[in-house]
Amino acid sequence: MSIFLLSVFFGAWIARVSVAIVRIFPTRLTVAVALLSPLWGTNAAIAKDPAIDLQLNQAQFHLYRTGLILPFTAEGFRKYTQEYGLPWGPVVRHDNRPGRVCKTSTTTLTFPSPGGVATLLVRGHGLVTGQKLSVHLNGQLLRNTDFPANWSTVAIEIPAGKLKAGENALRLSLGKSSTAGGNKSYGLWHSVEIAPGTVEGDTPDKWPPALPGQTVGIGNESHPSLTGFSTMVLFTEIPERATLSVSTGVTVGEQRLQIKAETADGTALTLFDGTQKMGWAARKIDLGKFAGKLIRLSFIAANADPSTVAWGNARIDMATAPAREVPRFKNAILFVVDAMRADRLSIYAKTRVATPNFTAAFEQKGIAFLHNQAASPSSPPSHGSIQTGMIPRVHGVSGDKEKLVPGTPMISTQLAAAGFATGYYGNNPFGMARLEAPGQWTEFHQPNQEGKGIDCVALVNEMIGFATRQAKAGKRFFISSLPYEPHTPYRYHPGVTDKYHKGPWDPVVGKVVNGDLLGKIVSKKVVLTDAQWNQLKALYEGEVEHADECYLQLMKGLEKAGIADETLFVLTADHGEGMLEHGYMGHAYGHWGEVGNVPLVFFGKGLGKGTKSTVVSTHLDIAPTLIDLLGVKPDERIQGQSLVPSIARNGAWTPRVVSLEYGRSYALRSKDYRYIVDYGGNEMFYDLLRDPGEQKNLVETDRFGLRYLRDLTGFFLTHRSQWRTDSWGDLNNHRSGFVRAALGSSPAD
Repeated sequence: MSIFLLSVFFGAWIARVSVAIVRIFPTRLTVAVALLSPLWGTNAAIAKDPAIDLQLNQAQFHLYRTGLILPFTAEGFRKYTQEYGLPWGPVVRHDNRPGRVCKTSTTTLTFPSPGGVATLLVRGHGLVTGQKLSVHLNGQLLRNTDFPANWSTVAIEIPAGKLKAGENALRLSLGKSSTAGGNKSYGLWHSVEIAPGTVEGDTPDKWPPALPGQTVGIGNESHPSLTGFSTMVLFTEIPERATLSVSTGVTVGEQRLQIKAETADGTALTLFDGTQKMGWAARKIDLGKFAGKLIRLSFIAANADPSTVAWGNARIDMATAPAREVPRFKNAILFVVDAMRADRLSIYAKTRVATPNFTAAFEQKGIAFLHNQAASPSSPPSHGSIQTGMIPRVHGVSGDKEKLVPGTPMISTQLAAAGFATGYYGNNPFGMARLEAPGQWTEFHQPNQEGKGIDCVALVNEMIGFATRQAKAGKRFFISSLPYEPHTPYRYHPGVTDKYHKGPWDPVVGKVVNGDLLGKIVSKKVVLTDAQWNQLKALYEGEVEHADECYLQLMKGLEKAGIADETLFVLTADHGEGMLEHGYMGHAYGHWGEVGNVPLVFFGKGLGKGTKSTVVSTHLDIAPTLIDLLGVKPDERIQGQSLVPSIARNGAWTPRVVSLEYGRSYALRSKDYRYIVDYGGNEMFYDLLRDPGEQKNLVETDRFGLRYLRDLTGFFLTHRSQWRTDSWGDLNNHRSGFVRAALGSSPAD
């Protein structure tokens, strides 16, 4: 009783101290500290309001002098290269000038343009005499010409009708290679400029700088700035209640400066237009009218030498929002429902599927991330990402046969090191058996293979037993579970499945649906009637409801053991399940929403009450968030990020773009757009607001959202194995870690 009273009167202080003690002595003081508070503790740290630092995001700007510049010697050129094979090598200095090595004879760049007559200025250095340059634009030959073995500009006219208004593809080919230094290379490239009209070639002393970022001093005042270009353009999503903060600087005389914004529907607004004399002027511009929208933000040095204009400390700031302490928990259960689509839960969509237990828990103590993405459409890579917080090619299980890279940190290994008992209970050996040995589990069980059946009822009984034993022993625990419902075979459940199909139970579908039938449906060897389709979907949806019943069974078991309130519960799925939306059944076939959109809900007292977050999230965020909510520091090698700061902030968060991949195929997902590149390199782009079912591919018609995600694709393909969201930021919102690692310099902060 005295301990209970102590926790009542000094609960807040105890919560803080308990977390600190456990982080230092995670194993020895587990039992003692657990007695001090009903929850494991709270997070006393309040994260700063998120922002988009435009200086740190300088690589995302499209740079214009006379025309658009593709700067090969800077990280910004990644926006224009989406080649899977990464043909570009390092930047090297040759004859006192930097150039980027191209490792292949031919490379293709994509770039936006307003169209019209233009001149292509190709700046570089041939590495062998007699080298020929072949230039194609949108599949048509522009010119075959010499590529001199010195730093020079090759000017090539682009006649009317060749340059499209929108996206364009430029193919550069060199006929000879050099093997200097023992490595084959095809020339050094400085930049390409698409200059409007007919212009003459220039000399190296007039070539543009590679980056817009530098510190600019005017008088006694200096600021990290964006400068050196007549127009700088950034595609960015604007968060709620955002303000553009910038110090405009003029180094000489009086100059005219403009800031403009354009939305995807073609609406163009001038945010600032004025003249300014030499000096700095701090400005704040309300971006409320663009909240939740993607814009094309332009900084323009009008009628001026761009080197005389600077945009200092440019940021998109969000309004300050109150933050709350987020509870920490003693134990955690990760419930990965195999092949469960997000849109079969009423938490996510209007659906006929009844999941009253998930819904009730969500409304009482839950927070759901509405735009959560599977790392992969197949079980092995997805489970690898769920358990490690890393993309498939980093943890090693990039396809269906590979194994985890030795030494890769998993949730279970990190928590075991912190004194937790760790248990796995699942019925999909194809997805998780390869993670048994590296997971170093206290117990690892697959009930179906142990003769206890495939039903989640047996699975949950095992989980309750493990949790109860650990609680009695005074051990903190983590359980990862993998119920097989609603993966094939979709099974009939009396009193449940009948809610969705009253009969008759046509033998073509029957009461058990396996992968063989799904394959026959895809190949059109079997064509279902409407009634048979409803029968098949009823079996799948009945499995979802049955998983919900097993959740209730689990909660009752935890309550009986007296550990329900101190146990975090995380609901997700490894991938979704296709129902012919794009010509396929099942999964492991693509990155569309029916397989990519999966639930992510955290249940625990104090986390929320029917709270719905619009922050885009991914499987990679599960490991760091779960570990963080247990009061343990996640391994620094994790690529995802803890969602705890966004849970703590009672307000909007900065927009995110996340990735999905499966072998050579990949996708990027923002809140409103999805960009997919399949195994054959074919592109698909969807506007999810106007086309949530992803039926209209806009690659040939969209010139706005497509460019936004193409810009980010270059950064993703180049740096995905090294990316650490916690320090590098998101693909669309770079932090100082990206600047240091990718730009090779210290950030302005």
